[in-house]
Parts: sequence; C-alpha cells; structure tokens
Amino acid sequence: RGSNVADLGLPLNPGPGVPLPESLIWSCFTQLVSAISVIHRSKLAVRTLQLNHILVTRDGGPSATSSSSYISGMNGNSGLLFPKLRFRINCLGIVDILEYETRKSLDDLQMEDMRSLGCLILSMTTGTEVTINDITLRNINSISPSQEHQQQQRAMGMLNHYSDFVRQHYSRELHSLMETLVNPNVVPPVIEDVARSMTTRIMEELDGAHSCMDGMNGALAGLYESGRALRLMLKLAFVNERPEFGIDKNWSESGDCYILKLFRDFVFHQADGAGRPVIDLGHVVSSLNKLDAADEEKIVLASRDGKNILVVSYADVARCLEKCYQELCSNSVLHPALT
Repeated sequence: RGSNVADLGLPLNPGPGVPLPESLIWSCFTQLVSAISVIHRSKLAVRTLQLNHILVTRDGGPSATSSSSYISGMNGNSGLLFPKLRFRINCLGIVDILEYETRKSLDDLQMEDMRSLGCLILSMTTGTEVTINDITLRNINSISPSQEHQQQQRAMGMLNHYSDFVRQHYSRELHSLMETLVNPNVVPPVIEDVARSMTTRIMEELDGAHSCMDGMNGALAGLYESGRALRLMLKLAFVNERPEFGIDKNWSESGDCYILKLFRDFVFHQADGAGRPVIDLGHVVSSLNKLDAADEEKIVLASRDGKNILVVSYADVARCLEKCYQELCSNSVLHPALT
C-alpha cells in the first residue's frame, strides 16, 4: 500500500516540527533524478512532478523494522527513525492528453520539469508546498505593472525565506542544487548536469539498494530453506504407513520403508527417560537439514518396543526416502481436479 509525498505522516512543518533528515531528501532526489533522466532521454517530459503525484512505498526488504530499512535522523538525532522509502512518479501522460492542442515545445516542458523538481525538494525541506506557479509568476499579462512588481517582490521574498531555512538546516550541497533549480532569474540545468553534480549521493543510494537486495536475498534464502524442510516432511508423510500397502513386504515393517518409519519417530517422537514427549525444534531442523544434505553421520534408530535397533546414516535414509517416494509416484494417479 502506497501514499504520496504530501501524506508521508512525517513532521513537515519546520516550525514546531523537526526537519526531514537530509538522507531522506537525497534518497528522494536521487530516485526522481533517475526517473526524470530516463524520460528526458526518451524525448519526453514528466509534467506531473507535484507532491500529490509522487507515490511513496516502503522498501521491499525483509522486515519493516530492519535496521537497514531505516534512515536515522539528521544531525545525530537518533530519536528519529524514518523508513527506507521508494518514490514513484504517478499520472504520467495525463497532462499531455489534456493539453495536446496547446502543448509547448519539448525544451520548455523539460525546463518546467527541472523547476518542478526544485519546487518538490524545496517543499520537502521546508514543509510548505511550493509549486512552479509560485516562482514563475504565470498569467501576469492581465495585471498592471505595479501589481506585477508586487508579485515578483512577494515571490522573491518567499524564495529568500525558504532558501535561508534550507541553508540553516541542510548541507551547502543541497542548498546550492536547490537554488539552481528554483531561481527564476537563471535557466535551470538539464537533468544530465544535475545527475553529474550528485554522483556521491547516487553512489550512496546505490549502496543502499545493494544492501536492500542483500536483505531480500537473505529472506529468500530463509524461505528456500523452509521449503526444503517442508518438501522432506511431505515426502515422509506420503511414504510412511500407507494402509493400501500394508501386506506388501516393501512397505511393511520388514521392508525398506521400515527405516523411514523409525526415522520419523527419531525426528518427531522423541521422549525422555520417563516417557514424556520432548518437543525439540532444533533437533527437528538439524535432522531434516542433514537428511536433505545426505550427511554421512551415523544415527541409531530404535523401534517403539526397543527390540529392533538399526545404525544408519542420514545418507542411507535419504536414499531410502527417494527410492520409496519415486516408487509411490510411479504407482500413483493424478487427482481429477489436476488433470
């Protein structure tokens, strides 16, 4: 389930709240620059870089509480923890359809994307939504020169106020990059120049992505190990004590499957000296792992009455299990629902 940047639920108000950590701002900046770069290289424009059009989802790591999935607060404030987030641009192409007849040139549209990117970052750093209309003073043809001057002064005052806040709470690198994007008096840099100016931050984001992949690979490995144990237990359940083979010597207590019956008791039916059941999950997991690996370690299997004792290895049990399971499969029929 995702939300948008405007609904992050984090302290966006720079007054009584706390500024967002710079690591989170750079993570958002890096991901958006990557997406914009792909779009601009395709000779297209985004046109939807607004707070309510940027989807935010948690990282796909193994756990929402994993330390690698969180970004600590800035300035050493360990009391703030923010989840590692993924940012995605939504509503692409809608504005192109609605304004198809009055569409601007590609250069102008891409320039607006860069302005909007700066406004988006400015909004996240200050906690106040700033749009491209606030800094470019559109639709001023219908107002008097004095009103136009007042609006320009108001816009510049607002930008100066926000710029001072960013300068006080964030690094010079972030402040400088933001100013080059939102300054209405200069042409904003193209996306390739922005990407080149933040290579260090991109490397940090790439390192975080690799850490996330390592976490997911670890979680996947755990699921795979659980699946292997489940497969062994299913095979044992299918093979052991099948009533339809009760008179078949190969499936009786004198046949090869007798080892599997004793091994089942060895793994799951442990008891202490007083005959009380012992629930030892570690023993079960260890035994199934050794069975899966066909370990040569020897174990002692005893019948329930104690009259029969066999010394076998996990490799012997594994060969017996595979042989019996294959024989069972060769004589089985598919369920009608699966045919």
